[in-house]
Amino acid sequence: MADEADPFALGVAQHRAGRLAQAADLYREALARDPAHVDALHFLGAVAHQQGEHGEAVALISRALSLNAANPAAQNNLGNALAAQGKTAEAVTAYLDALALQPAYPDAWFNLGNALRAIGRVGPAAACYRRALAIDPQHRPSQGALAGAGAGTPGSPGEQAASAHIDRGNASREQGRLDDAIAGYRQALALAPDHAIAHLNLGSALLDQGRLDEAQASLRRAIVLEPGLAEAHFNLGVAAFRAGALGAAKAAFERYLESRPDDRSALMALADACYRTTALDEAARRLEQVLAAHPGDAAAHNLLGNVRRNQGRHAEALAHYEAAIRHDRDSRLAFQNLLFCLMCAPGHSAAELHERHREFARRFEAPLLTARQTHANPPDPARRLRIGYVSPEFRANVVGHYIQPILEHHDRAGFEVHGFSLGAARDAVTGRLASLVDQWHDVHELGEQALAERIRSLGIDVLVDLCGHGPGNRILAFAHRPAPVQVSYLDYSATTGLDSIDYRLTTEYCDPTGTADRYYAEKLVRLGEAYWTYNPSVRREVTALPAQSQGHVTFGSFNLYYRMSGEVLELWARLLASVPGARLLIVGVGEGSTREALLGTMARAGVPADRLVLHNVVSYDRYHELMGAVDIALGPFPYNGATTLMDCVWNGLPVVSMQGGETFGTRLGCSVLAQLGMSEWIASDADDYVRIASRWAADLPALAQLRASLRPRLERSALRDFPGFTRTLERAYRSMWQAWCAARSNDGGNAS
Repeated sequence: MADEADPFALGVAQHRAGRLAQAADLYREALARDPAHVDALHFLGAVAHQQGEHGEAVALISRALSLNAANPAAQNNLGNALAAQGKTAEAVTAYLDALALQPAYPDAWFNLGNALRAIGRVGPAAACYRRALAIDPQHRPSQGALAGAGAGTPGSPGEQAASAHIDRGNASREQGRLDDAIAGYRQALALAPDHAIAHLNLGSALLDQGRLDEAQASLRRAIVLEPGLAEAHFNLGVAAFRAGALGAAKAAFERYLESRPDDRSALMALADACYRTTALDEAARRLEQVLAAHPGDAAAHNLLGNVRRNQGRHAEALAHYEAAIRHDRDSRLAFQNLLFCLMCAPGHSAAELHERHREFARRFEAPLLTARQTHANPPDPARRLRIGYVSPEFRANVVGHYIQPILEHHDRAGFEVHGFSLGAARDAVTGRLASLVDQWHDVHELGEQALAERIRSLGIDVLVDLCGHGPGNRILAFAHRPAPVQVSYLDYSATTGLDSIDYRLTTEYCDPTGTADRYYAEKLVRLGEAYWTYNPSVRREVTALPAQSQGHVTFGSFNLYYRMSGEVLELWARLLASVPGARLLIVGVGEGSTREALLGTMARAGVPADRLVLHNVVSYDRYHELMGAVDIALGPFPYNGATTLMDCVWNGLPVVSMQGGETFGTRLGCSVLAQLGMSEWIASDADDYVRIASRWAADLPALAQLRASLRPRLERSALRDFPGFTRTLERAYRSMWQAWCAARSNDGGNAS
């Protein structure tokens, strides 16, 4: 039937037949159905251009490009419409954008040549025609244009003036006057729109201002004009990296290194991009190249430590962190990475973790601790308190999902809630969290002292750090004592080691009274049964037990790979040997040497590769989807995790875990199992671990029944009691505050 036909497809047919009016009507019908139909907007603009309505064409094609800028044909057609209006410089920019997306685009090269010839750039125009013919030797428009172009001249009347504007722009940029520099470069491009250096310098100045999308566009235009312009490739890599376009960043840095293969900055930047995209072998290769030339390069040692950690090579990672610290006494970041790695690596006691954290405090916190700090906060034990939460991760991740129900259920009569966001990245969850607090503070550009001053100026009573020594932290802001009561909670699994953090929230299970307190610089405040609540963002249906249809049991691991020590893999190999036919699915195994090492470990233990199902890092949705293909999850050790464990239970997967030591990280996941009435899944040792998993794998009816019960069990637990848990937190905050008020009263009003 006619009303079921696609008006856009019909419009394209009419357009190709040269019936422009009919095509336009059909494109408009498509847009009435879907106002964001990019191709309909583009093609309607093309029709308008063909009908001589060039202003309308520019408006329509620009709308299409605002929805999808990565459309070389639309960029080319925009250039045609602009050229028809006499806006030649703008047309050149559009053609360059088309060619940045599709370098082998002869029509765009031809159109660029025409635009340049129109402003007297005959020599560069001829070069464009030759580029078109290099792509398509039969491109007749370019053949004719090149024949008529003559030898040409390399310059134009405006080029000398353009160079003067560039010089003035450079002077302004050197003086830090970026707006003036950008204006100068734009004036140069108005006179000589094909001036590669002007595009390069404009892109570099925009990069300095943090205008990343504009910077990338300008730098790509420079590269179209001069593909060998090394600085443009480097700066494009930097801009793309900062914008989170890591694939584009890698490509740009690789191109730069073709001409400057030993450039340390580019090697480091490329290694970082590779590390963040799990291309770990490539990252290691680039870092080893840096270290071969600069053995004492602390930053390279630190990043290589991160790479080796994520490959599960903990001893090597720790050695590189130690080297970074040895070569740079101020290498705070490497020291914090060392602390984090110690929590995941086997063989490190609670006493050792405590001592290394205290060493960090002696080295980095102690110099910041000034004379006794006083606070103007009114010491009224019963008044409404100002609570401040500090984190770089107020977004769609673990912290964002854990903190959201707390912010939703805070008693606003008793507490004024502030959020201090340290992260530059924002998403929909960030917006939601910002809407749940009384005051939201985007402080990602502030250093630690400035952050402390901001917090103090707001009169925060209880300041809660949610990050510890994790990535993006500002933990040393607490050394400046911005609030009377300072607390560590949520996303760090050990003491901070700092004297300036007064309290740490925990539970009796995770930190038993009488044994755990000595391993903390903070005073432990035990919340009760639950350490946190569980607030999943993915709610897939629980699948039927896979083993009942597949004919074999599938074990699974969903933890980050750096928690997989050699001892863990060897134990899993023992388990597979005890359950004939079973498979093991592991998520997060990087390609290359990481995967080869895992396969080698398993092969030496007699487990062939066909019993393993390996995945690299996957999306969060895919992570949950894969849980539907697994019967029993396997927890790692010594750090047994908790968020992943709860995700597994939510998806119907029981988790075999092992309580492997005295540290918080070795007990947190087990505390969740105990809380859910699943203590029988907690192994006392390796033999017990294999026994538990093997016994359940042999009883599929019981396993299927358990699978169906787990989500309801979790729903009924304290982990899903958001109001109750928030009240528990508030009582803890109030108790801490009352202790400070009492201390201030006893100290004559001078308590810190």
